[in-house]
Amino acid sequence: MSRYTVPLVVIAAIAAALNFGVLKVSKTVAPPPVAPPVAAPANAGESTASAVPASAEKAEAGKQEKPGEKTYKLKGIVREIDKDTGEVMVRHEEIPGFMKAMTMPFDLKGQEVLGELFVGDEIEGSLVVKPDDMLLKDVVITNPAPPAAISIGPDGKVEVKAKPVVLSPGELAPDMTVTLQDGKSAKISDYRGKTLVLTFVYTRCPVPTFCPLMDRKFGELAARLRNTPREDKVRLLSISFDPEHDTPEVLTSHAKARGAKPPLWTYSVASHEELGKFGPQLGLIYGPGEKEIMHNLCTAVIAPDGTIARLDVGKAGGEWTIDEMVATIVKTTAAKAE
Repeated sequence: MSRYTVPLVVIAAIAAALNFGVLKVSKTVAPPPVAPPVAAPANAGESTASAVPASAEKAEAGKQEKPGEKTYKLKGIVREIDKDTGEVMVRHEEIPGFMKAMTMPFDLKGQEVLGELFVGDEIEGSLVVKPDDMLLKDVVITNPAPPAAISIGPDGKVEVKAKPVVLSPGELAPDMTVTLQDGKSAKISDYRGKTLVLTFVYTRCPVPTFCPLMDRKFGELAARLRNTPREDKVRLLSISFDPEHDTPEVLTSHAKARGAKPPLWTYSVASHEELGKFGPQLGLIYGPGEKEIMHNLCTAVIAPDGTIARLDVGKAGGEWTIDEMVATIVKTTAAKAE
């Protein structure tokens, strides 16, 4: 049974606009109530998240459950769903005392609600934050999504944006200009002749399993490469998508605190325009704006000839191991030597 009443003529129009071909229509039920708009964060250029403190029946916002563990109440809207991996992208509201509004993925694999979710559903849940991990549990759907989501352009016509095509290993990587932590400009193509490992971060990210995790992994990778024959054949590049805040001065301080030493490991920042052209081709989910910073995890290895050698996106973007990355680097540098 469908979740809403939708006139057949409307469904047919939407199907034609989206080029679905055939739609199956089941019995109708009453339409859902209209949800109030999600509150936008006050600060521009920061993450997308608004979590409300937990009620007295549950946990208060930031309540410490176990040593080093806190629980927050989270409210948000489902943006993407991968039911095979259990990863759900959620635009959540600000979590007072923890982080700004942000759009980010959560692992709901094994939770019953996963099979009931649709893109656009409004949800609530308990966010458990540990020193090295984070879990969203007790998720409930508070307001179901409308039956279809299409946008109307300024001319009144239906607009459907196609998903960007993500490159595959062996394809030529796109080019992009970044500003390095020393203030100088560089292009991705400038690294031709070396193996380039790049990832996307921003220095204010508070989530331990996101940007801080990438910082730690790149630090471990740099340590493995330093003082080895491959040190001069590899470059690590952390690219920030927060140009309003992550200036060269901020990046230099951040890099120093994490032991990043150019030329092996360098921090950089790109403009929204450059990221908009470059990131989607690598699978980066990125949305700059006044009300949110939206991103997933994305790490890429570009071979000396400029082609994609490895691409870890989404959940996989945070699960690659140092041994796996070193093996990829060894393969690309060996191929160049041949």
